[in-house]
Amino acid sequence: MHIPDGFLAPTITLPAYAVAAPLWIRAARRHFGPGQVEALPAVGALTAVAFVLQTLMIPVPGGTSTHLVGASLLAAVRGPWVAFVCESLVLLIQALFFGAGGITVLGVNALAIGLLGPLAAWMVMKLLAGRFPKLAPFLAGYLGLQVSTIAVAAVLGLQHALDPIQLPTPFSVVATTMLVPSLLVTGFVEGLYTMFAFRIFARLHGKTSP
Repeated sequence: MHIPDGFLAPTITLPAYAVAAPLWIRAARRHFGPGQVEALPAVGALTAVAFVLQTLMIPVPGGTSTHLVGASLLAAVRGPWVAFVCESLVLLIQALFFGAGGITVLGVNALAIGLLGPLAAWMVMKLLAGRFPKLAPFLAGYLGLQVSTIAVAAVLGLQHALDPIQLPTPFSVVATTMLVPSLLVTGFVEGLYTMFAFRIFARLHGKTSP
């Protein structure tokens, strides 16, 4: 669901950077300091898996793609701010070396895919992990992906409303082509991945809730 360079005007990308930049700094200082050294191997492994998952992209109409994300698992086991930083690094590497997404749209993609989706997943875990420990990770992965998908579609819809010449695809088309595969296919796979991976992580680290 990356938005590529050229699809969004500076009127959207610059404010997104203005919002994302202080959040990156805050999250990095809080969660990646000297006191977090012991957690880095697990975080690095989960980030690497998220990177691999996101390389398997299926293009859809409207200037984006559908794929697994893996950031909901990071949010479930380490919190949304760790997921935000790690997912932002994944997006940066993909933009620099693999032509996925882009530098000008990095702030937008990071906020949509790296923050809003994982934040929703983390909230699901907080609310449901105690009562439904087996189901909560699946719902976290599924709903987290939907939130990210809706966020990306909304930004593309905003760009169309501001300048239909730059992005002629209307929001109705973008939303449909993104949400249908996300709701019916990708979301379930993301949920299953999050559920099974969370169980493995919990057994290895004795962790049952975020």
